[in-house]
Amino acid sequence: INLLVEGSVLYLPVQVPGALAYVGDPHFAQGDGEVALTALEASLRATLRFDVVPRAEALVAFGDITGPLVRTSEYLVPTGLDPDLGEAMRKAVRAALDLLHARYGMDEHLAYAYLSAATDFDISQVVDIVCGVHARIRESDFAAVAPPGSGA
Repeated sequence: INLLVEGSVLYLPVQVPGALAYVGDPHFAQGDGEVALTALEASLRATLRFDVVPRAEALVAFGDITGPLVRTSEYLVPTGLDPDLGEAMRKAVRAALDLLHARYGMDEHLAYAYLSAATDFDISQVVDIVCGVHARIRESDFAAVAPPGSGA
């Protein structure tokens, strides 16, 4: 996902106790929808910080995170991953619906309308066995909504 730039936050669900992290295969540039194992490969350095977000806190802030979730300065980016591109899209939509409900209290009908009218879905990649789709939800669209846990 080429939205992952300096200052971005990547949330990953932890599926086993004591899980570790691996970072590799950095790209200087890569378009969304990678189709041929080709990107501008690079030797890059990164300073990373890993924090464990308690499940209860993550559920309130983002809903049930079942795959990668990116937060940039502009967007919340839920993802869907599956060998079938159509199913990856359905998973991205479900992740976006869960996020909109948890974070902004949006009911499913309104969330579907918002996703159809104001959210861009992009193909992350189709080159590997698992295809990826991600949504770009503008946080500024919800500037007037109190953040979760604020009591406002």
